[in-house]
Amino acid sequence: LNDSFSIDEYNGYLRLVTTVSPVSSGVTGIARFFSGDTEERNQEDSNSLYVLDENLEIAGEIHDLAKDESVYSARFMGDVGYFVTFKQVDPLFSVDLSDPSDPEIIGELKIPGFSEYLHPYGGGQLLGIGMDVDEEGVTTEGVKLSMFDISDPANVTEASQLVLENMYGTDVAYNYKSVFVDVERNLFGFRAYGSQSDVYYIFSYDAAEGFKEVFSREVTGYGEARGLYAGEKFYLIAGNTVESYTLAGFEKIDDIVLGSIEPASVE
Repeated sequence: LNDSFSIDEYNGYLRLVTTVSPVSSGVTGIARFFSGDTEERNQEDSNSLYVLDENLEIAGEIHDLAKDESVYSARFMGDVGYFVTFKQVDPLFSVDLSDPSDPEIIGELKIPGFSEYLHPYGGGQLLGIGMDVDEEGVTTEGVKLSMFDISDPANVTEASQLVLENMYGTDVAYNYKSVFVDVERNLFGFRAYGSQSDVYYIFSYDAAEGFKEVFSREVTGYGEARGLYAGEKFYLIAGNTVESYTLAGFEKIDDIVLGSIEPASVE
């Protein structure tokens, strides 16, 4: 399993999508060699989707999806599931799960790059945060934002995209909790790592105009940066610094640098 979004429970069924790697090395491979098992085996990764019933018996399954690729992100949304695999291009698969005994791939969108995180964005939209990659699938061109139109799960399209050039990764790729998303306010933010500096970005999205950067701040310090709001104030926490901004317009209000606190002595 790639992460916790690759598995979920719905209407009494457990659904999961997983990358299946061939077992041909290590102890297993040695055992086969000395037992005279020289059968040629498939050395490519593939991907499978399973639907398990309440007894964890397989009710439905799909195998050999996107051979020689791996699952990078997934989202189950009611009767439909979405998952992204990657090696050179970014296939976004949509699967019909309305009949647990007969799951069916109903759509496949192939675009350059890959999404490492998927988030439902309301109105038949699915937000993807990942990386843009060249046609050979070797060199990353920057952090990529994609908004997918999933109003028709059988015909998913990439409605808009934005590439943050000179950025080589995000906190979101390692921990989904580091992304700030509020669909009702139409805001999402995350930290991106760059060749020159690390930046915390906040974007909004408009179907006509695409992605719009509404806030960016260079951040320093180790560990993840987190953004959150309370009332009408937005707080950015990075390293040992906490900064506050107006949520409307993101004008800075104040900041505080946290120092070490000596523990109180106990007598």
